[in-house]
Amino acid sequence: THYAITLHRSAIGLPDKTSRTLEALGIHRRMQTVYHRFSPDIAGKILAVKELVQVRNVPASAVRTPEEARNERRAVRGYEVV
Repeated sequence: THYAITLHRSAIGLPDKTSRTLEALGIHRRMQTVYHRFSPDIAGKILAVKELVQVRNVPASAVRTPEEARNERRAVRGYEVV
């Protein structure tokens, strides 16, 4: 039900239209993953930058907000508050 879009190649040296398309998708840096619902306009944007991105279909349960992804990467505190 969602696209997981990951930027694998940089847009440096490519036309401004390509950079604006990536910005419209919400991608700012390499290896960043964003999630979008299936829609024709998102599919068109993906086709415009298909050489730069990797796209996977994921269920709605696998979609993570940026805050959830950050919390998964956060290290364990090392102590407990009692």
